[in-house]
Amino acid sequence: MADLGTAITEFFAAIGRNPLYLLLFVGGIALIAMLIIAHHIHKIRSEDIFVHQAWGANWKGPNR
Repeated sequence: MADLGTAITEFFAAIGRNPLYLLLFVGGIALIAMLIIAHHIHKIRSEDIFVHQAWGANWKGPNR
């Protein structure tokens, strides 16, 4: 099995030799970032609305 340092060095050397690999590498990182952001937005929008105690202390509810 190849040494990890050698594998990483060869990976970046291949990216340096071929600009298409660089484009694919950057595109993959951008795709992962967009998926993480979309998951985070979905998680936030699916949460219940939180009313802070200082704001909601006098709120009697919808049935009052």
